[in-house]
Amino acid sequence: MLKAGFARVDITPPLGLPMAGYFSERFAKGILDPLQLNALALSAEGQTAVIIAADLLTVKTPECNEIRALIAERVGIPADHVLLAILHQHTSVIVGDWDVTTPLTDRPYLDLLYRKFADVAQMAVDDLCEATLSTAVEPVAEQISFVRRYLMTDGTYKTNPGRRNKDKIVRPANEADNAMRLIRFRREGAEDIALVNFSTHPDVIGGESFSADWPGFVRRYVEGDLQDVSCLLINGAQGDTNHIDFLGTPAVKGYAHSAHMGRVIADAVLKAWDHTAGRDASRLFSDITTVYVKSNTEGEERYEECKALQTAYQEGSIELSMEQLAEVRRICNLRTAPIYHPVPVTVMTLGDVALVGFGGEPFTQYANRVREAVPDKFVIAACCANGYAGYLPTRLAFEQGGYEAKNSPFVPELEDLVVGAALKLLNRDETKNER
Repeated sequence: MLKAGFARVDITPPLGLPMAGYFSERFAKGILDPLQLNALALSAEGQTAVIIAADLLTVKTPECNEIRALIAERVGIPADHVLLAILHQHTSVIVGDWDVTTPLTDRPYLDLLYRKFADVAQMAVDDLCEATLSTAVEPVAEQISFVRRYLMTDGTYKTNPGRRNKDKIVRPANEADNAMRLIRFRREGAEDIALVNFSTHPDVIGGESFSADWPGFVRRYVEGDLQDVSCLLINGAQGDTNHIDFLGTPAVKGYAHSAHMGRVIADAVLKAWDHTAGRDASRLFSDITTVYVKSNTEGEERYEECKALQTAYQEGSIELSMEQLAEVRRICNLRTAPIYHPVPVTVMTLGDVALVGFGGEPFTQYANRVREAVPDKFVIAACCANGYAGYLPTRLAFEQGGYEAKNSPFVPELEDLVVGAALKLLNRDETKNER
């Protein structure tokens, strides 16, 4: 018998804390809307798991491990049964030991945040009640997610090439995923739960005010549209997408456009809500593995040159493009980089419904490959899940270049290793089920 529970807590930080996500210092001066933790607890066949969707920019892997251990101790489940899906809003804060312009070092807030992760998990488990599960896929009515990498007329690939370079753009590097995926939990004597999955960068608003960006709007609109429904959102394979169409109308951004994106996604939820397909969810499986990917040492002979360029850039005496800055930073980090970088991969399944979590920012193709390999499963992907290892480009993107590939510390085998690990976990679930 499947049981599902939901809980929510506010984690909006105090003003004045640093907001990472861009290349310049920002400190929060206001609050546009609250940041939250939204938790879904699941139980089947004596197994219990917790998924928490967090309105944070990123949480590094060691910190995710600490939080998962804290939750496991609080609610009495294995740490491998906890999935932290960090939504990657650029109007939030970053957690962990980061080499960023403005790291978050406010210990009182971080201590409280950790406790709130455990609290929301406990509240969701306490809310468990009998449920059935159904799913749907619904394309959004207008394209709101766009691949941000473009082939240029000179044969190079550029990330966010700018409107002024529109005439130099040939085409996007690939196609964005504009499908909304929905898991509906119908519960006996309690509010239904909507787990919504969509994929694109939540960096629409900018500025110096906290906001959950379009994921927050999706939650509020869904709960306003549907009576007695609690909503959580999981951001998918978003590493190569954002909200800007450099080949279309002038770029739109800001709070109003974030609200519009939320409205478009929520409309797809509303359209699909009464047309979901029931699925067997009597069996729960959850496991985590770590993939170790070799460091990309290309360019290490340029270390001194790149160190000088980085210093000059920080002093403001030179300008560097996104691609140039990414490569300079990667090479400067090589002196302290490990030989192999860990990338966490998480799989949680309920019957033939699978949540695949990638510990970084996976390109769209990562989710596509998993779905193609297991067509009998309903797959949703989660970015920045249970850790963060940076951008996770495809093998082809490493060949093409661009900001994400030049920034990434990995060798091109990354895609095959990470996708392969996810499929191995899915196969382990199937093998266990056959027994």
